[in-house]
Amino acid sequence: MTQSSTHSFFTVNDLPMCKRYDVWQSSIDCIFNVETLPEIRKNTFHATLDADLLGSMMLARTNSTHQFWERSSHTIAADGMDHYILQLYYSGGVTSDYGKDGQEIAPDGLLFQDLSQTTKATTSDFDNLVFVIPRPLLEDRLTLPEDHNMRFLSPRDPMVRVVANLMRSLKANASALKTEHAHVLENSFADMLAACLNSAYGETSDTTNKRQNIEVMTMIRRYFRENFSRPDLTPERAARELGISRSKLYQLLEEHGGVYRYTRDLRLRRAKQLLSTTTKRPRSLYDVALECGFSSDTSFIRAFRETFDMTPGDFRRNQQTALKNSNGADGDGRDTRYEKWLHSL
Repeated sequence: MTQSSTHSFFTVNDLPMCKRYDVWQSSIDCIFNVETLPEIRKNTFHATLDADLLGSMMLARTNSTHQFWERSSHTIAADGMDHYILQLYYSGGVTSDYGKDGQEIAPDGLLFQDLSQTTKATTSDFDNLVFVIPRPLLEDRLTLPEDHNMRFLSPRDPMVRVVANLMRSLKANASALKTEHAHVLENSFADMLAACLNSAYGETSDTTNKRQNIEVMTMIRRYFRENFSRPDLTPERAARELGISRSKLYQLLEEHGGVYRYTRDLRLRRAKQLLSTTTKRPRSLYDVALECGFSSDTSFIRAFRETFDMTPGDFRRNQQTALKNSNGADGDGRDTRYEKWLHSL
Protein backbone atom coordinates (compact mmCIF):
# COMPACT_ATOMS: atom_id res chain seq x y z
CA MET A 1 0.00 0.00 0.00
CA THR A 2 1.31 3.43 -0.83
CA GLN A 3 0.31 6.76 0.60
CA SER A 4 -0.70 8.07 -2.80
CA SER A 5 -3.07 5.21 -3.55
CA THR A 6 -4.67 4.78 -0.11
CA HIS A 7 -4.99 8.30 1.31
CA SER A 8 -7.35 11.10 0.28
CA PHE A 9 -7.66 14.56 1.82
CA PHE A 10 -10.70 16.70 0.98
CA THR A 11 -11.40 20.15 2.37
CA VAL A 12 -13.46 23.21 1.53
CA ASN A 13 -11.75 25.42 4.09
CA ASP A 14 -9.56 27.10 1.47
CA LEU A 15 -12.63 28.34 -0.45
CA PRO A 16 -14.54 31.59 0.01
CA MET A 17 -17.27 31.16 2.62
CA CYS A 18 -19.99 31.67 0.00
CA LYS A 19 -18.85 28.54 -1.90
CA ARG A 20 -17.91 26.16 0.89
CA TYR A 21 -21.24 24.55 1.64
CA ASP A 22 -22.24 24.04 -1.97
CA VAL A 23 -18.96 22.24 -2.74
CA TRP A 24 -19.29 20.08 0.38
CA GLN A 25 -22.93 19.25 -0.33
CA SER A 26 -22.10 18.28 -3.91
CA SER A 27 -19.34 15.97 -2.73
CA ILE A 28 -21.01 14.26 0.24
CA ASP A 29 -24.22 13.59 -1.69
CA CYS A 30 -22.47 10.49 -3.00
CA ILE A 31 -23.78 8.94 0.21
CA PHE A 32 -25.95 11.41 2.19
CA ASN A 33 -28.33 14.29 1.58
CA VAL A 34 -27.24 17.09 3.92
CA GLU A 35 -28.53 20.50 4.95
CA THR A 36 -27.44 23.11 7.48
CA LEU A 37 -28.76 26.36 8.89
CA PRO A 38 -28.57 29.48 6.68
CA GLU A 39 -26.44 31.39 9.20
CA ILE A 40 -23.90 28.54 9.32
CA ARG A 41 -23.80 28.32 5.54
CA LYS A 42 -23.23 32.07 5.32
CA ASN A 43 -20.78 32.67 8.17
CA THR A 44 -19.07 29.66 9.77
CA PHE A 45 -19.25 26.55 7.60
CA HIS A 46 -16.16 24.36 7.34
CA ALA A 47 -15.55 20.72 6.39
CA THR A 48 -12.52 18.45 6.11
CA LEU A 49 -12.46 14.75 5.31
CA ASP A 50 -9.26 12.73 5.73
CA ALA A 51 -9.72 9.19 4.37
CA ASP A 52 -7.63 6.01 4.23
CA LEU A 53 -8.23 2.61 2.70
CA LEU A 54 -7.62 -0.39 4.94
CA GLY A 55 -8.12 -3.51 2.84
CA SER A 56 -11.79 -3.42 1.87
CA MET A 57 -12.71 -0.83 4.51
CA MET A 58 -12.51 2.94 4.32
CA LEU A 59 -11.66 5.04 7.39
CA ALA A 60 -12.48 8.74 7.28
CA ARG A 61 -11.96 11.39 9.93
CA THR A 62 -14.42 14.22 9.32
CA ASN A 63 -14.53 17.64 10.94
CA SER A 64 -17.47 19.92 10.21
CA THR A 65 -20.39 21.91 11.55
CA HIS A 66 -23.97 21.26 12.64
CA GLN A 67 -25.90 19.49 9.85
CA PHE A 68 -29.04 17.52 9.09
CA TRP A 69 -28.29 14.17 7.44
CA GLU A 70 -30.69 11.96 5.49
CA ARG A 71 -30.44 8.74 3.55
CA SER A 72 -33.63 8.28 1.53
CA SER A 73 -34.81 5.44 -0.69
CA HIS A 74 -33.99 7.63 -3.69
CA THR A 75 -30.42 8.10 -2.45
CA ILE A 76 -30.07 4.37 -1.83
CA ALA A 77 -31.07 3.70 -5.42
CA ALA A 78 -28.98 6.50 -6.85
CA ASP A 79 -25.69 5.44 -5.29
CA GLY A 80 -26.23 1.68 -5.28
CA MET A 81 -24.41 1.21 -1.96
CA ASP A 82 -25.50 -1.07 0.86
CA HIS A 83 -22.44 -0.89 3.10
CA TYR A 84 -22.38 -0.65 6.87
CA ILE A 85 -21.07 2.48 8.63
CA LEU A 86 -19.63 2.73 12.14
CA GLN A 87 -19.13 6.15 13.73
CA LEU A 88 -17.03 7.28 16.70
CA TYR A 89 -17.10 10.92 17.82
CA TYR A 90 -13.98 12.64 19.14
CA SER A 91 -16.10 15.72 19.86
CA GLY A 92 -19.67 16.77 19.18
CA GLY A 93 -22.35 14.19 18.61
CA VAL A 94 -25.34 12.87 16.69
CA THR A 95 -29.01 12.38 17.50
CA SER A 96 -31.75 10.50 15.65
CA ASP A 97 -35.40 9.69 16.24
CA TYR A 98 -34.69 6.48 14.31
CA GLY A 99 -32.19 5.23 16.90
CA LYS A 100 -32.13 1.80 18.49
CA ASP A 101 -31.03 1.50 22.14
CA GLY A 102 -31.08 5.29 22.40
CA GLN A 103 -31.37 8.42 20.31
CA GLU A 104 -28.11 10.21 21.12
CA ILE A 105 -24.52 9.05 21.04
CA ALA A 106 -22.72 8.98 24.39
CA PRO A 107 -19.07 10.03 24.79
CA ASP A 108 -16.92 7.11 23.56
CA GLY A 109 -20.06 5.37 22.32
CA LEU A 110 -20.59 4.14 18.76
CA LEU A 111 -23.31 4.50 16.13
CA PHE A 112 -23.86 1.70 13.62
CA GLN A 113 -25.75 2.34 10.39
CA ASP A 114 -26.91 0.16 7.49
CA LEU A 115 -26.74 2.10 4.22
CA SER A 116 -29.35 -0.16 2.62
CA GLN A 117 -31.95 1.34 4.99
CA THR A 118 -33.37 4.85 5.22
CA THR A 119 -32.71 7.17 8.12
CA LYS A 120 -32.41 10.78 9.34
CA ALA A 121 -30.00 12.24 11.89
CA THR A 122 -28.66 15.55 13.18
CA THR A 123 -25.08 16.36 14.15
CA SER A 124 -23.73 19.21 16.24
CA ASP A 125 -20.37 20.73 15.32
CA PHE A 126 -18.33 17.55 15.24
CA ASP A 127 -15.05 15.73 14.78
CA ASN A 128 -15.67 12.05 14.13
CA LEU A 129 -14.22 8.86 12.72
CA VAL A 130 -16.28 6.87 10.22
CA PHE A 131 -15.60 3.30 9.13
CA VAL A 132 -17.28 2.19 5.91
CA ILE A 133 -17.50 -1.61 5.87
CA PRO A 134 -18.63 -3.66 2.84
CA ARG A 135 -21.64 -5.83 3.62
CA PRO A 136 -19.97 -9.16 2.64
CA LEU A 137 -17.21 -8.59 5.22
CA LEU A 138 -19.65 -8.36 8.13
CA GLU A 139 -23.06 -9.74 7.15
CA ASP A 140 -22.48 -13.45 7.78
CA ARG A 141 -20.85 -12.68 11.12
CA LEU A 142 -24.03 -10.99 12.41
CA THR A 143 -26.91 -12.82 14.03
CA LEU A 144 -29.41 -10.32 12.62
CA PRO A 145 -27.63 -8.44 9.83
CA GLU A 146 -30.62 -6.21 9.00
CA ASP A 147 -31.52 -5.44 12.63
CA HIS A 148 -28.87 -2.85 13.55
CA ASN A 149 -29.56 0.26 11.48
CA MET A 150 -29.03 3.38 13.66
CA ARG A 151 -28.04 1.31 16.70
CA PHE A 152 -26.47 3.43 19.42
CA LEU A 153 -23.88 1.36 21.28
CA SER A 154 -23.16 2.30 24.88
CA PRO A 155 -19.59 2.68 26.19
CA ARG A 156 -20.78 0.82 29.29
CA ASP A 157 -20.30 -2.30 27.17
CA PRO A 158 -16.61 -3.33 27.36
CA MET A 159 -16.73 -4.61 23.78
CA VAL A 160 -17.83 -1.15 22.63
CA ARG A 161 -14.81 0.36 24.39
CA VAL A 162 -12.49 -2.22 22.79
CA VAL A 163 -13.87 -1.54 19.30
CA ALA A 164 -13.67 2.23 19.81
CA ASN A 165 -10.03 2.02 20.90
CA LEU A 166 -9.21 -0.18 17.90
CA MET A 167 -10.84 2.33 15.56
CA ARG A 168 -8.62 5.10 16.92
CA SER A 169 -5.53 2.94 16.59
CA LEU A 170 -6.30 1.81 13.04
CA LYS A 171 -6.80 5.38 11.86
CA ALA A 172 -3.62 6.57 13.58
CA ASN A 173 -1.57 3.84 11.92
CA ALA A 174 -3.39 3.48 8.58
CA SER A 175 -0.71 5.19 6.49
CA ALA A 176 2.00 2.81 7.73
CA LEU A 177 0.11 -0.46 7.27
CA LYS A 178 1.08 -2.82 4.47
CA THR A 179 -1.37 -4.78 2.33
CA GLU A 180 -0.86 -8.03 4.25
CA HIS A 181 -1.49 -6.21 7.55
CA ALA A 182 -4.66 -4.60 6.22
CA HIS A 183 -6.30 -7.88 5.20
CA VAL A 184 -5.57 -9.47 8.60
CA LEU A 185 -6.80 -6.43 10.50
CA GLU A 186 -10.03 -6.00 8.52
CA ASN A 187 -11.11 -9.55 9.39
CA SER A 188 -10.09 -9.15 13.03
CA PHE A 189 -12.00 -5.89 13.21
CA ALA A 190 -15.08 -7.47 11.60
CA ASP A 191 -14.98 -10.32 14.14
CA MET A 192 -14.83 -7.92 17.09
CA LEU A 193 -17.51 -5.61 15.72
CA ALA A 194 -19.81 -8.58 15.08
CA ALA A 195 -19.31 -9.80 18.65
CA CYS A 196 -20.14 -6.29 19.87
CA LEU A 197 -23.33 -6.04 17.80
CA ASN A 198 -24.49 -9.58 18.50
CA SER A 199 -24.45 -8.86 22.23
CA ALA A 200 -25.94 -5.36 21.93
CA TYR A 201 -28.04 -4.05 24.80
CA GLY A 202 -31.76 -3.65 24.49
CA GLU A 203 -32.81 -7.18 23.54
CA THR A 204 -36.52 -7.85 23.49
CA SER A 205 -38.34 -11.16 23.65
CA ASP A 206 -38.69 -10.99 19.87
CA THR A 207 -34.97 -10.51 19.21
CA THR A 208 -34.07 -13.13 21.82
CA ASN A 209 -36.32 -15.61 20.01
CA LYS A 210 -34.72 -14.72 16.66
CA ARG A 211 -31.23 -15.17 18.11
CA GLN A 212 -32.20 -18.68 19.17
CA ASN A 213 -32.85 -19.37 15.49
CA ILE A 214 -29.43 -18.13 14.31
CA GLU A 215 -28.47 -21.38 12.58
CA VAL A 216 -31.80 -21.57 10.75
CA MET A 217 -31.57 -17.91 9.71
CA THR A 218 -28.01 -18.40 8.45
CA MET A 219 -29.21 -21.36 6.39
CA ILE A 220 -32.15 -19.32 5.04
CA ARG A 221 -29.98 -16.35 4.05
CA ARG A 222 -27.51 -18.62 2.29
CA TYR A 223 -30.31 -20.44 0.46
CA PHE A 224 -31.93 -17.25 -0.82
CA ARG A 225 -28.60 -15.72 -1.85
CA GLU A 226 -27.92 -18.82 -3.93
CA ASN A 227 -31.42 -19.17 -5.39
CA PHE A 228 -33.03 -15.71 -5.66
CA SER A 229 -32.42 -15.59 -9.42
CA ARG A 230 -34.63 -18.65 -10.04
CA PRO A 231 -37.92 -17.44 -11.54
CA ASP A 232 -39.72 -20.47 -10.07
CA LEU A 233 -38.65 -19.65 -6.51
CA THR A 234 -41.75 -19.64 -4.26
CA PRO A 235 -42.21 -19.78 -0.49
CA GLU A 236 -43.49 -23.34 -0.85
CA ARG A 237 -40.44 -24.47 -2.82
CA ALA A 238 -38.05 -22.67 -0.48
CA ALA A 239 -39.60 -24.18 2.65
CA ARG A 240 -39.55 -27.66 1.13
CA GLU A 241 -35.91 -27.43 0.03
CA LEU A 242 -34.87 -25.89 3.34
CA GLY A 243 -36.61 -28.66 5.26
CA ILE A 244 -38.77 -26.33 7.37
CA SER A 245 -42.47 -25.54 7.45
CA ARG A 246 -43.83 -22.69 5.38
CA SER A 247 -45.20 -21.02 8.53
CA LYS A 248 -41.72 -21.15 10.09
CA LEU A 249 -40.21 -19.56 6.99
CA TYR A 250 -42.82 -16.79 7.05
CA GLN A 251 -42.22 -16.24 10.76
CA LEU A 252 -38.45 -15.91 10.43
CA LEU A 253 -38.63 -13.56 7.43
CA GLU A 254 -41.41 -11.40 8.84
CA GLU A 255 -38.77 -8.98 10.19
CA HIS A 256 -37.58 -8.49 6.59
CA GLY A 257 -41.04 -7.76 5.19
CA GLY A 258 -41.93 -11.33 4.32
CA VAL A 259 -40.66 -13.92 1.87
CA TYR A 260 -41.61 -12.08 -1.31
CA ARG A 261 -40.10 -8.78 -0.21
CA TYR A 262 -36.91 -10.49 0.99
CA THR A 263 -36.55 -12.23 -2.38
CA ARG A 264 -37.34 -9.03 -4.28
CA ASP A 265 -34.77 -7.04 -2.30
CA LEU A 266 -32.05 -9.59 -3.10
CA ARG A 267 -32.97 -9.43 -6.77
CA LEU A 268 -32.90 -5.63 -6.78
CA ARG A 269 -29.56 -5.58 -5.00
CA ARG A 270 -28.10 -7.82 -7.70
CA ALA A 271 -29.75 -5.70 -10.39
CA LYS A 272 -28.04 -2.58 -9.07
CA GLN A 273 -24.70 -4.36 -9.29
CA LEU A 274 -25.33 -5.34 -12.90
CA LEU A 275 -26.56 -1.88 -13.84
CA SER A 276 -23.45 -0.33 -12.28
CA THR A 277 -21.10 -2.45 -14.39
CA THR A 278 -19.39 -0.41 -17.09
CA THR A 279 -19.20 -2.02 -20.54
CA LYS A 280 -19.08 -0.71 -24.09
CA ARG A 281 -22.39 -2.43 -24.82
CA PRO A 282 -24.63 -2.26 -21.73
CA ARG A 283 -26.94 -5.20 -21.22
CA SER A 284 -30.61 -4.69 -21.94
CA LEU A 285 -33.01 -4.28 -19.04
CA TYR A 286 -34.70 -7.48 -20.20
CA ASP A 287 -31.46 -9.47 -19.78
CA VAL A 288 -30.81 -7.91 -16.38
CA ALA A 289 -34.36 -8.71 -15.30
CA LEU A 290 -34.11 -12.37 -16.29
CA GLU A 291 -30.71 -12.84 -14.66
CA CYS A 292 -32.08 -11.47 -11.40
CA GLY A 293 -35.13 -13.73 -11.39
CA PHE A 294 -37.84 -11.36 -12.60
CA SER A 295 -40.36 -12.79 -15.03
CA SER A 296 -40.13 -9.81 -17.38
CA ASP A 297 -38.54 -6.39 -17.80
CA THR A 298 -41.94 -4.87 -17.01
CA SER A 299 -42.14 -6.51 -13.57
CA PHE A 300 -38.50 -5.59 -12.95
CA ILE A 301 -39.01 -1.91 -13.82
CA ARG A 302 -42.17 -1.77 -11.70
CA ALA A 303 -40.43 -3.30 -8.64
CA PHE A 304 -37.39 -1.03 -9.06
CA ARG A 305 -39.51 2.12 -9.35
CA GLU A 306 -41.75 1.19 -6.40
CA THR A 307 -38.70 0.60 -4.20
CA PHE A 308 -36.38 3.42 -5.28
CA ASP A 309 -38.64 5.99 -6.93
CA MET A 310 -36.66 5.85 -10.17
CA THR A 311 -36.38 3.50 -13.14
CA PRO A 312 -33.46 1.11 -13.72
CA GLY A 313 -32.57 3.22 -16.75
CA ASP A 314 -32.36 6.36 -14.61
CA PHE A 315 -30.19 4.50 -12.12
CA ARG A 316 -27.77 3.33 -14.81
CA ARG A 317 -27.46 6.83 -16.24
CA ASN A 318 -26.74 8.20 -12.76
CA GLN A 319 -24.02 5.60 -12.27
CA GLN A 320 -22.42 6.45 -15.60
CA THR A 321 -22.44 10.15 -14.75
CA ALA A 322 -20.91 9.48 -11.33
CA LEU A 323 -18.17 7.37 -12.92
CA LYS A 324 -17.27 10.13 -15.36
CA ASN A 325 -17.03 12.60 -12.51
CA SER A 326 -14.92 10.33 -10.29
CA ASN A 327 -11.55 10.94 -11.90
CA GLY A 328 -9.62 11.60 -8.68
CA ALA A 329 -10.22 15.36 -8.44
CA ASP A 330 -12.97 17.84 -9.20
CA GLY A 331 -12.71 20.79 -11.54
CA ASP A 332 -10.85 22.82 -8.88
CA GLY A 333 -8.23 20.11 -8.41
CA ARG A 334 -9.86 19.08 -5.12
CA ASP A 335 -9.11 15.52 -3.97
CA THR A 336 -12.41 13.61 -4.23
CA ARG A 337 -11.03 10.09 -4.52
CA TYR A 338 -12.89 9.08 -1.37
CA GLU A 339 -16.11 9.29 -3.42
CA LYS A 340 -14.80 6.75 -5.91
CA TRP A 341 -13.57 4.51 -3.10
CA LEU A 342 -17.03 4.48 -1.52
CA HIS A 343 -18.52 3.11 -4.71
CA SER A 344 -15.80 0.54 -5.29
CA LEU A 345 -15.51 -1.03 -1.81
